[in-house]
Amino acid sequence: MNYLNISGQELNLLLQRAKDGDSQSFSKLSAYIRQISYSYYLSKYNQKRIKNLDDVDDLTQNVYLSFAEQYQIVNEPEKWLRRVLFLNFVRWYKSEKNKTFSSLKENLPAPDKFSEAADIIDAERVLNLMNTLSEEKQEIVKLRFWGDLKFNEIAEKLNKNEAAVKKMFYRTLLELKEKLE
Repeated sequence: MNYLNISGQELNLLLQRAKDGDSQSFSKLSAYIRQISYSYYLSKYNQKRIKNLDDVDDLTQNVYLSFAEQYQIVNEPEKWLRRVLFLNFVRWYKSEKNKTFSSLKENLPAPDKFSEAADIIDAERVLNLMNTLSEEKQEIVKLRFWGDLKFNEIAEKLNKNEAAVKKMFYRTLLELKEKLE
């Protein structure tokens, strides 16, 4: 899959060069990580899931810092990035939700940490199941959810019929749901 005109293969090559000590590759890869992260979180902002652009910047910076700390142990940058983007957003979303309602919850017991852990585990299960899908199915789901593309835009990008893209998307969601149950 391509992110902002860079393929997963190019990400892998840049990562390998960065691990070998090529600072130019590290800088270039870091810039791509920031662009991809910013694009992802900006799409969440456009969906009204993130309320202000400062949070978009903060989330982007968090992903970059995670990358800078972990790039030597990352093996598949595309999967790593997908996981970190998603989990970073989930963590942020939950903390924002707690901040919003903290005045109402002052007299309530502390939130159930097991429930939060279960949500993260469920998110990881979904990501792992996504990796079992065909490349085509993965790309359609990613473009729809992460790219915020409409079905006609996805169809155009993949040179497919819009009805076929819709059908594959909904069948894929059912397939994921069945595997989760």
